[in-house]
Amino acid sequence: MEREFNCVIIDDEMHAVELLTDYISAMPNLHLIKCFTDPLNAMVDIGDADDIDIVFMDIDMPGMSGLDLSQAIRHKTKYLVFTTAHAKYAIDAFSVQANEYLLKPISMSKFALMVNRLVTSEVAVKKQVKTEDFFFVKTDQTQRYTKVNLRDLIAVEGLNNYIKIHTPTGTYIAYLTMKEMESKLEGNVNFMRVQRSFIISMDHINKVEASTIILSNKLEVPLGTTYKKSFLNFLERNTIRSTRNISE
Repeated sequence: MEREFNCVIIDDEMHAVELLTDYISAMPNLHLIKCFTDPLNAMVDIGDADDIDIVFMDIDMPGMSGLDLSQAIRHKTKYLVFTTAHAKYAIDAFSVQANEYLLKPISMSKFALMVNRLVTSEVAVKKQVKTEDFFFVKTDQTQRYTKVNLRDLIAVEGLNNYIKIHTPTGTYIAYLTMKEMESKLEGNVNFMRVQRSFIISMDHINKVEASTIILSNKLEVPLGTTYKKSFLNFLERNTIRSTRNISE
């Protein structure tokens, strides 16, 4: 899947939140999903169901320090990046498994370099893992397993506590989560999550009409706001445009 990193900002200084928001918006592979200026609100609001890749968090905050908060939410994010004006917290930060430590003031160049380090490290790990071009799913309560070739996978649809797998020959129900399927397909550029309930195959797109993606099995998938930027970037990269002057 084409990777987009969902981000959360936690900082009691509004100008710091606004700066990081601008930086995240400037990076095509980052997507901001939540901001908090109160660490206590962040602790309550961030749940296990949130699809978080990177948390950018201040350390010196009223009510609860970033170090204390990290112990409550570290397992809910893949990467933790501390953003602080104090170098003295560096050792403590890495003791709670922080991936990066940015000293304020943070320039765009420093921010971009840090993001590239995270992305590069993830790509390097994925290259070490051999990915198969198929997978098996248990499709009922018996010992029946169905093989799904990735080339035949049109879409994965999330439905409460199970998923529906769409293929040219039919659909299969599997008791998996969207997160589990996304993890299986991660690193495969032929697949993209286009809304909370759909992962689609880019090879099976027939056409796009406004904000609706029509797939090869005639399934119509509405493009979700959260994933819109990533999909439109894909569309732009793969659209042929004429350089001729139409009036000629």
